[in-house]
Amino acid sequence: QVPWAAAGLPFRRLLMLRRIISRFNARRTPFRVRRSGMTLVEGIGMTILVGIMAGIAFPAISGLRQAGMDQQAIGIAQALNQAQQTYQLRVANAATNWAGAADSGAKYQLISAYIPYAAPTLDQYAPTGYTLTMGATLSTKVAIEGPSGALPY
Repeated sequence: QVPWAAAGLPFRRLLMLRRIISRFNARRTPFRVRRSGMTLVEGIGMTILVGIMAGIAFPAISGLRQAGMDQQAIGIAQALNQAQQTYQLRVANAATNWAGAADSGAKYQLISAYIPYAAPTLDQYAPTGYTLTMGATLSTKVAIEGPSGALPY
């Protein structure tokens, strides 16, 4: 016996049911076959958009970088000022030694023992692009000259 005949379904109804199911499946297949991804125009558009955003962000990022380097130079100058005060308190003839030092490098050698993680010379201790100048007296603050001019602190 044929299974559909045993169920009492006529042959025509079975064919009609198959046609309806195949039409329903035919309508749904394009959605399953659809490909995902980007077209060339979308890719070019996204590349242009990212380029514009990077161009807008660059000046802000470089300004932040320069401000960070200025803050680093100010921190180093403050450490030098503190070392000058410590040197003045701990050494008996500090003012005489300071006045006898020829330049900022020689003055740095006098106070380098009181600076944590001190470099061998003042030029190596100063950030790249900045010049630190020691004052004439121990109570004078260190002067900072950077790429954008003198830094007040």
